[in-house]
Amino acid sequence: MGGAGGIGGFVPFIGWNRPGAVAVAGLAVAVAAAPGLPAASAASAHGASGPVVRLEAAQRTVTVASTRGVVHMDPGIWVSSLGSALQFDVQRASYSKPVTIMQVIHTRSGSAEKRPLPASLLDGWNGLKRFIRMTVRNASGTVVASAWLTFCPNTTDPQRAGPDGPAAQPYPPECGQDPFTLSMVWGIAKGWATDPAEDYPVSSSGLGPYFRLPSGKYQVTETVAPAYVRLLHITSGDAAATVEVTVVNGSQGGQRAAPRPAQQARSLSRAPAVPYLANPPKSALPDLVPQPARGISTAYTRSGQDLLDFAATVWVGGNGPLDVQGFRTQGSPVMKAYQYFWRNGRVIGRARAGTMSYDNQMGHHHWHFEQFARYALLDSAKRLAVRSHKEGFCIEPTDPVDLLAPRAVWQPSAQGSQCGTPTALWVREMLPAGWGDTYVQNVAGQSFNITKVPNGTYYIAVIVNPLRLLHETTTSNDVSLRKIILGGKPGHRTVTVPAWHGIDPES
Repeated sequence: MGGAGGIGGFVPFIGWNRPGAVAVAGLAVAVAAAPGLPAASAASAHGASGPVVRLEAAQRTVTVASTRGVVHMDPGIWVSSLGSALQFDVQRASYSKPVTIMQVIHTRSGSAEKRPLPASLLDGWNGLKRFIRMTVRNASGTVVASAWLTFCPNTTDPQRAGPDGPAAQPYPPECGQDPFTLSMVWGIAKGWATDPAEDYPVSSSGLGPYFRLPSGKYQVTETVAPAYVRLLHITSGDAAATVEVTVVNGSQGGQRAAPRPAQQARSLSRAPAVPYLANPPKSALPDLVPQPARGISTAYTRSGQDLLDFAATVWVGGNGPLDVQGFRTQGSPVMKAYQYFWRNGRVIGRARAGTMSYDNQMGHHHWHFEQFARYALLDSAKRLAVRSHKEGFCIEPTDPVDLLAPRAVWQPSAQGSQCGTPTALWVREMLPAGWGDTYVQNVAGQSFNITKVPNGTYYIAVIVNPLRLLHETTTSNDVSLRKIILGGKPGHRTVTVPAWHGIDPES
């Protein structure tokens, strides 16, 4: 629908430019005395095939809000596991037996080596005791707060640490608090990460990262305890991360985390790295189709501007979903985006697909994929008259469009991080086959400013995949046009919208 036919040589819009650690002596002794684990054999067992544990800050600066002077200090520092999964089996043979902990090391050959660890590492069923030291310094460098954190590798919000990790991870969403638990598996999948301060467990080791702090600027450092650094062979450069944090009063806003769905557990922790496909097969590609604009009307602002409002929907047909995922590197404010390709319910490859950036404007507060679609108002000769400044999109299925199509999904499920929060490492935005994403352009800057546009015939162009960064089955239908006629006088502009193929949503 809405193909490019009739546009002639109109292509100008395709290339628009956009305007301190503290040692824990008792823990160190317990680790050194782990039964059957001399230091040499520990290093050998861990080896190159074991997990590479790393602390990584999602961004260098964060704003958090206090409530009655108390701050839940989550600076967005993640514990990632590279190389292989970081896994612990925690269990007891019976209720009369003590709880034991075993590290499970997944080797490159596909086998699993088990390494007994001292039970003194356990904070009950809550996680690993005194794993991280959080230190808060004020603007002059003075330590004003600190706490030891119990570390639960399991979380309702694990995030991918890079594009080569598996599509999902198999570990449970919590470490467990039931005193009658018999066994648990704690873990971070290869290429995934967990934020130890995000969903802090109710723990015997204290309240965790909750501090009474006045508004102001602070430097927050998370450091892995020396005993765990030695136990897990963490390099000094990976054992600490620091973030500049601004604390504001709760009434001033600050960072607010959006609700996040629990990850669906799948046995993909040993899935191979997703291959890069320069020429993905057509059988795995979506077809992005822009519908003609609708809900078209005029408005007049207090600042004296005449605006043209409209709504636009882009939907997915073709042979697979649109799956775009962004990954943060080294605290960058921009994520590198990749398109993932599905066939028969499985990811078969990926390719670079532009960038994502965080939009902190009112009504957004999430990550936008920047190369999804653009809007233009064309004159009667289909030349550019006005462009919309709407360029970023939080892609999600809002409207069913063609649910009887061969590959349509009737009930799209929430996956990934729902366009994410400021401290996200990874964001996944998806449109399943048969579904569309609708945006209503009734905000200044996104609406067309027609204050100086003469009366006459125009076309609203909805352009999907404007830079051709996304792979599709066809690009011949990437532009839709809706004819309109502008009239009236300044402050009282009118718009007449002829029916499109007999369909008249404006009547």
